[in-house]
Amino acid sequence: MKLHVFSPSPNSRKALFVDAYLDLGSDIEQVDLPPGAQKSAEFLALNPNGRVPVLELDDGSTLWESNAIVNRLCAEVDTSLWPKSNQRYDIMRWQFWESCHWTPACSPFISHHLFGNSDVDLDAAATNLEPFAQVLDGHLSKEDWLSGSEMTAADISVSAILCYREACQYPLQSYDNIARWMSRIEALDIWQRINPVPEAA
Repeated sequence: MKLHVFSPSPNSRKALFVDAYLDLGSDIEQVDLPPGAQKSAEFLALNPNGRVPVLELDDGSTLWESNAIVNRLCAEVDTSLWPKSNQRYDIMRWQFWESCHWTPACSPFISHHLFGNSDVDLDAAATNLEPFAQVLDGHLSKEDWLSGSEMTAADISVSAILCYREACQYPLQSYDNIARWMSRIEALDIWQRINPVPEAA
């Protein structure tokens, strides 16, 4: 298998984390986004959306959308990240929540602080982020992990965007449960090895 990624991207980071955590040893192909490598005909043949990451399978087929890639990588082995039970639906619930609500709510802060977009209304962005932060923090007030009693693909998917929470000044300082949860994830050697340098995602 081959992963086509741009390492600073939080979505690429999800796939890189799982591949390293499970010691899958996939080939890693860096896609140079700033000059537009994702718009090349070669890359668009892998993902017509022109986005990373992309998982290229051994049969030549490809899979795009980061959470789908996370789950497909987990399926390569027997792992508690992706249990063989109905818990998978709970994990996917959090993954859908991440892609539909959490990451879009965090993205304006990335746009402003990493890409210099001065048109971003940070006050409005903070107001929009607050209810989702409350959902996450409230859940973690009762649980150590998002689904079940140990880390799963849900935690990987939801935490990835938080690699930029300090650089992009997400207004999460009052959410102690999120901080405790992130401290457990950040303590993992895998996170420390692939945590991207704060630069354009």
